[in-house]
Amino acid sequence: MTESRTKAYACPRCTVGRCSPQELIFTDMIQGQLLAIPNTPAYVCDICHFVEFASEAVEALWQELHGEQSELPSSEELTALVQQKPRSSL
Repeated sequence: MTESRTKAYACPRCTVGRCSPQELIFTDMIQGQLLAIPNTPAYVCDICHFVEFASEAVEALWQELHGEQSELPSSEELTALVQQKPRSSL
C-alpha cells in the first residue's frame, strides 16, 4: 500500500470485493523465530480475503527490525517477497 487509507477500497486482487480496515495479528518467521504483532492495521477483502497491511505499520516494523538507516523496499519489492514465501495450509 502506497498511502494511508481510512476507507474501504476496491480489491486489487479480485477486483470484485472491497478491502476494509481491520486489525490483524501480523505473523512471520524472522531468523527462525516466530514474530507475532497483535492489533496491526490492515485491509481485508470481503470476497477473496486478500490482506494488505497498512504502510505505516510495515514501515515501523521494517525500521524496528533493520534500523533507522535502512531503506524500506518499494511496495512492489515487498509484495514480491511476501508472494514468494511458502504458505502453510490450515
